[in-house]
Amino acid sequence: TVAQLRELGNHLVDFHGPNDHQMLLEQSSHLGILDRLTEMGSLQVEYSRQYRQYSETQAKLKDLLLAADSKERELDLLSHQVRELETVALDPAQHDQVMQEKTRLNNVERLYEYASQIINLLENGETGVSESISEGFGPLKALNRIDESTQKFTEALDQIQGSASTLLLDLRNYLDSLSFEPQEAAEINRKADAYDEIRRKYGPSLEQAAQFYRAAKTRYEFIMDLEHSDAVLRDELKGHEEKLIEISRQITRQRKKAAQLLEKTIEKELTDLGITHVEFEVRLEKTELNPEGADAVSFYISPNAGESLKPLADIVSSGEAARLMLALKKALTKVDPIPVLIFDEIDAQIGGRLGAVIGQKLREISCDRQIISLTHLPQIASFADNHFRVSNKVKDNRTLTIVDLLDEEARVREMAQMMSGEKESSISVAHARDMRGKARQHYA
Repeated sequence: TVAQLRELGNHLVDFHGPNDHQMLLEQSSHLGILDRLTEMGSLQVEYSRQYRQYSETQAKLKDLLLAADSKERELDLLSHQVRELETVALDPAQHDQVMQEKTRLNNVERLYEYASQIINLLENGETGVSESISEGFGPLKALNRIDESTQKFTEALDQIQGSASTLLLDLRNYLDSLSFEPQEAAEINRKADAYDEIRRKYGPSLEQAAQFYRAAKTRYEFIMDLEHSDAVLRDELKGHEEKLIEISRQITRQRKKAAQLLEKTIEKELTDLGITHVEFEVRLEKTELNPEGADAVSFYISPNAGESLKPLADIVSSGEAARLMLALKKALTKVDPIPVLIFDEIDAQIGGRLGAVIGQKLREISCDRQIISLTHLPQIASFADNHFRVSNKVKDNRTLTIVDLLDEEARVREMAQMMSGEKESSISVAHARDMRGKARQHYA
């Protein structure tokens, strides 16, 4: 789906345009940036596990306090539900047995009639089966005397007579069982009605009703023992909190180490990028326990000598933000998993001298990542491995976008046009050729 492709893209390509530095300026993103440089080991996993248990215990305690406010009312409801569910066995086999017995009892007269008809057919009337079987033995004996091989017919008829006798006996016993006491019928019908009511209110399946029963009984016992449950939960919560505090302290120590490293790296990179008197500081402040630990992280900067440190968003210009993002990317190169970085007009509001420095930084980052830079500065373009020219062309009254991979000579001319305008001059060509030569020396 489009949503899945978008999520996949977030792990493959990181895009930075002129307005995409806001994330860096938002204080809420600073903790995540710092943690990408922080060596947590198993600390964060253990903290997350403890925090999840801590939150679950908090929810249970909150639920307990709410239950205390409506204790009597909820106990009455739960007690009624438990008693109602206990009127019958919540067992599918017993339920089926009761429903079958109800069907049998409600059809006794018809069952008696059908069974009696079968008995009459077997033993009464001109075509009674039992009498016919008995009459068959006379001719069979005469047959046996003449032909001994017909003895098997006698044995078969004897088995039939035995089966018929057994069937008659079973049918008579069945008729006797059809007589019942009114009280027994009333009890069976009561159970059947109870099952129907329970399935209607707590089902529709009997298994769902049984699950409801177990949950209601557990809840009832829980509320009945509120004071004990409250003490147990508070002890449990205290234990989780103590563990969280200890782990969060270890996480804070690791974050402080990473903060010192980030400060030094950012100051060095920004100095290289032309902000010569910069001071960068990562500030950690204690907070309440939260899913990320117990720290709030803020980035502060002083880009000019004599100025006090202030939050990034308060003083950073768009040009400084672009360079700060580039410095941050350089610092995060070893831990950032995204393989492709796209920089759109990172040269905004900077001059040619800084363009060369930025081009060199992009080149350094490209040792570990694929860098794609959209730029109008030849100083940046000179450091790239490959140079593509993007242009528009009208064909058949339609505007087409053309992308050409330039060879070395075409590349020099394109850079010369970046410097001198639509048409390159001999001076700009010579300057572009010299620029390419110096760029190649940097990464030869």
